[in-house]
Amino acid sequence: MEQSSFDAVEAAVEARLEEARRVHAQASQDSQSSSWDVVDSLGSLSISSSNASETEEQDLVQAVPPTHANLQAQAQAAPVETVRRQFVCPEHGAYWKKVSASGNKRNGEFVARCKKCPVVGGVGLKYVAIPVEEERGKGLFECGECGNVWTSNTACRSLAQYCWAEGCTASDRMQGAYPKEVRAPDPGWLRARRFRARREPPIDENVPFDEGFGGGGGGGG
Repeated sequence: MEQSSFDAVEAAVEARLEEARRVHAQASQDSQSSSWDVVDSLGSLSISSSNASETEEQDLVQAVPPTHANLQAQAQAAPVETVRRQFVCPEHGAYWKKVSASGNKRNGEFVARCKKCPVVGGVGLKYVAIPVEEERGKGLFECGECGNVWTSNTACRSLAQYCWAEGCTASDRMQGAYPKEVRAPDPGWLRARRFRARREPPIDENVPFDEGFGGGGGGGG
């Protein structure tokens, strides 16, 4: 009788211990699951906050209006196409200047300062470019028939010149070529130097006759 009572008590204690182990294991599992849920929540919160900050920065950048300095810096950084235009000063004559192809004034005009005119109060005299068809200077020509290329120091954009190359019939048919490009004419001293370089060498009177003519030809018998 005593032995059976002892076994019953021992079984009851084992059942209580098993129940306690099961409850403890369940509590540990729930605690770990809740910890992972907290970590996931914090991660999603950080990602959401970072996305929100990036969106706010983008909205802030879009909301800031462009300043004149920023626009000017962008314009200077971008490649600008230039053209060579001719200007005429009433006192110092014609001069050439490279300007923006779209004009350097708000109304699209081409304006450049005459460097020979005096500067008064930090501002020099500026003149508007003459019409393109009235530009005169050194022109580059190319014949459309024979392909001959030549230059002329008295070219005008609106005046054609004839090609005088040997065998070319464009001049006979009165078909001239307009200058492909016009720029400032060569100065007088440079033209004079080129002219002197093209002249025939002088004859040395002290050179023997036969040597001067390459040994001469043998006389007849």
